[in-house]
Amino acid sequence: MSAAALREADAALAALGPVPAHLPVGGLAPVVAGAFAGIGPGRWAAVGPRHRIGAVLRGCRPDRLRDPADGARPWRLLPASGAPGARALHAVGAALASAEPVLCLLGPASLGAGAFAEALQCAALTAAPVVFVAVLPRLPADAPVAVLSLDPAALAAACGVASTEVSGFHEAPVAAAVAAAAATFRPALVCIRA
Repeated sequence: MSAAALREADAALAALGPVPAHLPVGGLAPVVAGAFAGIGPGRWAAVGPRHRIGAVLRGCRPDRLRDPADGARPWRLLPASGAPGARALHAVGAALASAEPVLCLLGPASLGAGAFAEALQCAALTAAPVVFVAVLPRLPADAPVAVLSLDPAALAAACGVASTEVSGFHEAPVAAAVAAAAATFRPALVCIRA
């Protein structure tokens, strides 16, 4: 039901002409809905332009999400960064500042960025309670090698960050995995594979 609400809000956002361009949530709606449900309404989220629509599940109107560079403080949504992976570092900072678990949704481009590896290391060294959610869709054979060769779980293990895996883009298992990771108040990685 939450995924359907996200798709409806996403269509409303698309009609508003978001800046700089609309990135539809599409098939990721169950993942976004599950991740936001799992972290809970009172905790910060560091997400990309495609995932920001999850804030509507916290009561945010789609028109407040037109510009991803704007944060949405009442709904605890950090501004989206233009640099892939930078949101992972922002999530570590937010977790350290709030001393609460922070949700960080990352796609293949973000996972291939050096900032993701830095964020895992920083989170491990400082015990920042970040729940990194790595969304791993099926990629075409011509995707960049850096993205295809990445195993975020192996990288997390090398940094001493616990990880778990969810198969398929389904809301309930994603919510359960994110909630369990957040309950540890330690850095954690949840890999969601299509």
